[in-house]
Amino acid sequence: MIGLHHDLVVLGKVLAVAFAVGLDVLALSIGVGVARLGVRASFRVGTAFATSEIAMQLIGYRLGASANQMLGEVADDLSLALLLLIGCVMILKSFEYLPEEHFDTAKGAGLLLASLSISLDSLGVGVALPALRIPLVPLLLTVSITTTSFTLIGLAFGARLGERYERDAERGAGLVLVLLASSFALERLV
Repeated sequence: MIGLHHDLVVLGKVLAVAFAVGLDVLALSIGVGVARLGVRASFRVGTAFATSEIAMQLIGYRLGASANQMLGEVADDLSLALLLLIGCVMILKSFEYLPEEHFDTAKGAGLLLASLSISLDSLGVGVALPALRIPLVPLLLTVSITTTSFTLIGLAFGARLGERYERDAERGAGLVLVLLASSFALERLV
């Protein structure tokens, strides 16, 4: 019974992180979707976003694991603080005015820049993963599915609704990260 409870808690953590990352991708995808991309371009954007999210989480995970080896429990506390900070920054960013983009985010340098910008948050999330005791492979599989799905949904949604919901999605992603960091910190205290 205890094993089942532990597995459900881990599954909940995996889904919560994947959902937060997916919401962040959704926010950018809605903005990109305003350009009304074709099917091939949509899948290219979805693949690029998922690949960059996974790569940054792997890099972040490695950095977090190294920090845990060097700093011990202090690294766990710093990782949770970083996760909380990332969530707060995402919420604050959602209130900023963003001018229209001057490059094509569906191909070339524009796609590379969009993929890198969307995945920088995942670097910080990846650093926090060792402290959260989340198994890496199931998380990365879930993130790849949710990122691609949220990208395609965001592109379709953006083509219809535009900027209005882009900021709400980013705000929601930040809120999920803040709640995750807070709940994990509370779990560590209890």
